[in-house]
Formats: sequence, structure tokens, C-alpha cells
Amino acid sequence: MQSVLFFSDKQVREALFARVDGTRGLLLVTGVRHGPGMRLPGAREPFATLERLHGDVLSQVLVADEGTTEGMWRDPLGDLGDRLYPASRDDAYAASTGYLLLEDGRPRAVVRKHGTPVEDLWFLQEALSRLTPRVPPPDPERRPGRRRPEPAPRSPRRPASMGPQQEEEFAWEGGARRPGARDSGTRSTGARDTGPWASSDDEATPPRGTRVPPPPPRPAVRDAWTVLGISRDTPLDEARRAFRTLISQYHPDKVAHLAPEFHALAELRTREILDAWETVERALTGEG
Repeated sequence: MQSVLFFSDKQVREALFARVDGTRGLLLVTGVRHGPGMRLPGAREPFATLERLHGDVLSQVLVADEGTTEGMWRDPLGDLGDRLYPASRDDAYAASTGYLLLEDGRPRAVVRKHGTPVEDLWFLQEALSRLTPRVPPPDPERRPGRRRPEPAPRSPRRPASMGPQQEEEFAWEGGARRPGARDSGTRSTGARDTGPWASSDDEATPPRGTRVPPPPPRPAVRDAWTVLGISRDTPLDEARRAFRTLISQYHPDKVAHLAPEFHALAELRTREILDAWETVERALTGEG
């Protein structure tokens, strides 16, 4: 069974968490790029083949980023990674940028995105074969070729302090990543394939933060209450809650994975919200 969730949906985070919590058995969660003229995510590879061969064993949730300003501040995959791995920013980042495999809502493995559907499919089937006997291992003769060893992906920033247990990282086994072991520092990737999906690179599933954002707009002066999304008769406590909820969406950690242009937009939006709250607070407390 396949489900597609879209960044532009305001409830995408809640919908993603509900799918993860409510799915029994094996579940694949990953992000995809989606735009005009592109096939629906479920019809692309490696997802179509996984559904055809292993749809009775594996469910899929594909989170589609349309690259629009409407969904640019939402990071459902990052939020899911933080929820699953609260003690390790590296593990959370890897889960949100790769193919996350869960079983009964618990993370079991992460497969790196190698760049082409053929490579990704091979390593996904290898990881699934280790999790269930119902998925046969892929042909070792078709394993993508080796390149120079590369480290596992790491998050932009590490926690300020981590205990010994928290410092233990996943180790990559081919294309999969398992908990409780140090990073071996090697992985396998492959040369480009000339198979049936070689022309689908434009619909591959790159890590988050690769969208080309629009230039930062010049902020227009707006009514303070409109900026905070409240009415003028809103009580002080309720207005304060609305302000805190809104400002948290633009915290530096929420946009750390995005391109620098988005950081500039976040700073402009943060300044607008702070100025609006200063105006509203003065009005509601009678200090103005």
C-alpha cells in the first residue's frame, strides 16, 4: 500500500506521524521531489517496483516536496527524525534524508539515497531481506560497483554535549544503516546504470534542502494582529501563545537544513513577528 503526503498540506506532519504510528509491519518512509509534469511519486522508481514485488509485505509513505513557498517552512521528515532519535542529531538527520524502514512504528534501518533508482532499489531490497524472509536478497552479481569510501551523512550541527551511549552511531552495511555500532566509514555506491530507469534521474529523490528558493521579497508593512493571526479582542494569554507558536516555526534549527536564501527569509519573517508582538503586547497591556 502506498500513501503520498504533500508539504503544502498544513497537516502533513500530523498525517505522517499518524501513518507511522498506525502502520503494522514494515513501512518505508522517504521524501521525494514533485513538480508540474512529473509523474506521481508512487509511479516512479524504485517505489513502483517495490509495490509490485513486495506490496504485500511493505507499506510506503512518500512525502512530496513541491518546492513551493506554501510548504517551504514545513519539515515533516525532519520532525519525524527528531521524534525517533531525540538523543542523536546525526541519526535523526540520516533518517530524514534517506529511506527510513520501520517495523510496527519502530525504526529498523536507513538506506542511503545513492542517486539512481537502480542503485537505490538494490540496497532497499538488501535491507528488506535482512528484516523479513518474505523478501529475497537481490542478486549479488548486480550489486552496484564500489567507489571511494565515503562517511555516513551528518547533520549540520551536533548537540552541545552527548553521553557515551548517545555518541554511538549507526554503521553502514552496504546501503543500510543499523543502530548500536560505530560508523565503519565505508559504504557501497554504484556507477550509473543504463537500465530501464536510467532516464529517471530528474525524478530521483535528493536530500532535503536542494530546492532553488525564490529571492527574498521585500517585506511589506502589515497590521500587527494580522501578522500574528489573531483578532484585536484576543486576550493577552491567548495572544502570547499564538506568538510563541508562530515564532517557533522560524527557529534556526527548523531551517538549518535549508539553503542560505531560506535563512534570509526566516530572519525577515522572524523580525516581522517580533515587531508585531511588541506592538500587540503594548496595546494589550496598556503600555502604548
